[in-house]
Amino acid sequence: MGFMTAPSGGGDFKVFVSYNAKAGRWYTKRDGKDEPLFEVTDMTAVFDMPGLKTGWFKFSAGVAPEKVMDPSFTAAAANPGQDFKRGFVIDLFSDKNLLGVREFSSTASIVIDAMNDLYDAWMAAPEVAAGQLPVVRCVGVFPVTNKHGTNYQPKFEIVGWTDRPEALGESDQPATAAPTQVAQAPAATPPTPAAHMPPPAAAAPGAPLF
Repeated sequence: MGFMTAPSGGGDFKVFVSYNAKAGRWYTKRDGKDEPLFEVTDMTAVFDMPGLKTGWFKFSAGVAPEKVMDPSFTAAAANPGQDFKRGFVIDLFSDKNLLGVREFSSTASIVIDAMNDLYDAWMAAPEVAAGQLPVVRCVGVFPVTNKHGTNYQPKFEIVGWTDRPEALGESDQPATAAPTQVAQAPAATPPTPAAHMPPPAAAAPGAPLF
């Protein structure tokens, strides 16, 4: 089911975390527009699933993406124009791995498929009723080849649950809100992860995940 249909084919500045589907790797930066990117080697963070939003996005090099957000999951905003694509945006939090709150957005269909799977797993979990948020890890990436070449789909796994971190602020969405829109079925996942992003090393017993 998921939360949106994968696509077929300016907002306030916020520090981002990005996924490079060609390389199968994650990147972020320290606070500040002029900071250099660095690779996130353990992509484990709290995902603010109740705050997940969909809309139209236009990505341009070196600047924050332009966004036109949907009123809800079931009511899409009008297409604002050329070069805008359907996508999502969500806040993630990890002091350990991301240096704080980071915004994650994408219009790539393979990333939307992975997020749809994560959304369904989140909605099915009993912890949602208690208002807890999932601690999510990218446990690997899988090659997907089409006319555009080979890209790498992230594989998300819920590895824990936590109360809402203060850094994410108050949620403006009910924890159990579920869309009724049926999403496009994700492509079959290959059984073996690609070597582009090796699975993170297991944390020591008692060590914080995020």
